[in-house]
Amino acid sequence: MTTNSVLRHMNAVRCLRVLRRGTALSRADIARELNVTRATVGNSIKQLLAEKLVIDLNESAEASGAGRPGALVALNPGGAYFIGLDISSAEINAVLIDFSMRVVAKRIVSIADRHHDPERVIDLLASLPGELIEISKVRASRVRGVCISVPGIVRDGRIISAPWLDWQDVDVVAALSEAMQPSLKVHICNDAVALASAVAADAAEGDLSDVLLLLLAQGIGSAHLRQGRVVEGAHGLGGEVGHMVMGSQPGMAATHTFEILAGYQKFLPFIDQDIPIPEGLAKLAGHESSPAFEEALAEWALALATGLLNLIHILDPKTIVLGGPLAVLYPKVSARVEHLLASNLVHGFHVPPIAVARFGGDGAAIGAAALLRESLFDLPELPSV
Repeated sequence: MTTNSVLRHMNAVRCLRVLRRGTALSRADIARELNVTRATVGNSIKQLLAEKLVIDLNESAEASGAGRPGALVALNPGGAYFIGLDISSAEINAVLIDFSMRVVAKRIVSIADRHHDPERVIDLLASLPGELIEISKVRASRVRGVCISVPGIVRDGRIISAPWLDWQDVDVVAALSEAMQPSLKVHICNDAVALASAVAADAAEGDLSDVLLLLLAQGIGSAHLRQGRVVEGAHGLGGEVGHMVMGSQPGMAATHTFEILAGYQKFLPFIDQDIPIPEGLAKLAGHESSPAFEEALAEWALALATGLLNLIHILDPKTIVLGGPLAVLYPKVSARVEHLLASNLVHGFHVPPIAVARFGGDGAAIGAAALLRESLFDLPELPSV
């Protein structure tokens, strides 16, 4: 790209970033906010209209002074689509979202009998984008790509380690790109990072100054957000809190980690085998309690509070957000967990607000798709001189 073309693209992206808040604005409104000329904004909006990323609402903004009020523009929900595929050892949750983050198609496919076999799972993953496009009836050319969310360590398009899947060193991006027809751009990410992307895309500006996000599922993942960005650690491996040992001996890592004690395994006996686990957990949220279920909740509350106690002492987050399929049960134990935290935190620490993300069991899949969506708002770098 030449410097001029980069500048034109940068101005168009800046307009998109203003419109991403969901409020329709006139070209004059955008020009004032960006402190650029109306001509600059007009050219950028013309480009974005041609790319179908914004729409002209054919409405008039209220006049704020002399002159003719301008037509309002907004993000075009149908201008771009993104696919997220979230893998667990039980199932694949597949979603297609539009530019406004609305889920327009969804599939949940069981892989319980084949999760340990990467080739079989990748073949299934390759078939799902086409199914979602067919279900939704969207134009395939509007789909910007596929992002896979996995419960494990991811680097350079490869799954380095995913213990719940029993996968190591699997080049998912290369294999899926080869297997998928029609071919789409493929990305891969950790499931907690994916959920963080969904939360970040959904949050108001300024809400993400210091957030600990926990993905509660079969395992437990986390993302520590500071100023809206994930703190990844020296080698990109930060956030593997599920492997935190909840015992006094290193050897207890095989039996007493945070995710073993606070994952959803203890609730599986209460879920009908013929329904997906996220739906089963959601059903349990409205379940009339039985003694056995109350006992499971009490054990989970203790394990969750213990893990959170350690994390609050280490990270001192401003806010904690819980997501993933198991988070739907948190309201049932919130009072117990927060009482245990308040009773055991060192003096000077406070229990931060603990909220549940609104995405339910679809959070990681939506977040994987949202990572692709976010790339449309990334500002390009100017060429070095």
